[in-house]
Amino acid sequence: MRRERTGMTLPALMASAVVLLTAPGLTAAHGGPAADEVPEDFVKASITRHPDIQGLSALILDAPRPGIMLRYQGDEPLTVLGTEGEKFLRFTRDAVEVNVTSSSWKNLPNAPKLTDDEAPREYQSGSASWRTLSRSGIFGWLDPRLSTHEVRDQRHSGTWSIAVETPGSGIDHIRGELAFKPIR
Repeated sequence: MRRERTGMTLPALMASAVVLLTAPGLTAAHGGPAADEVPEDFVKASITRHPDIQGLSALILDAPRPGIMLRYQGDEPLTVLGTEGEKFLRFTRDAVEVNVTSSSWKNLPNAPKLTDDEAPREYQSGSASWRTLSRSGIFGWLDPRLSTHEVRDQRHSGTWSIAVETPGSGIDHIRGELAFKPIR
């Protein structure tokens, strides 16, 4: 029977193994990349009470500064009230609108820029001036109620609440807790 050489020779195989085994050691000796402004702690938000509103779901967006995302598939409009009790966001099955006169909108750190192309409809309803944010019933934002300085400064837990309103159900609240978490 005749054998053909199809693989590496023993010395070549050993040399490859030595290179592969020492390469991670060489890169580890130099350490990982440096990171600036790494926080020492963060505030973790969680939902403890979800209102019984058909079609509403809420999700916490975990990050160094937590946010909240709402999805709404209900039959009647749902309005999220802002930090001062003003009409802030309005959800329907197929759209999310913002009250551009809302102080919560004006102070929102991640507010998308509204151009005429992105938000062609603007209309007044009472003291609110509504513009379309999206053509879905989903929107997420960094709400200041989810990251209070008191929790971070005092290194303890706290609570938060976001009021939502529907014509049929009145005002209810999404409620949750804030917990200070050190990064170890």
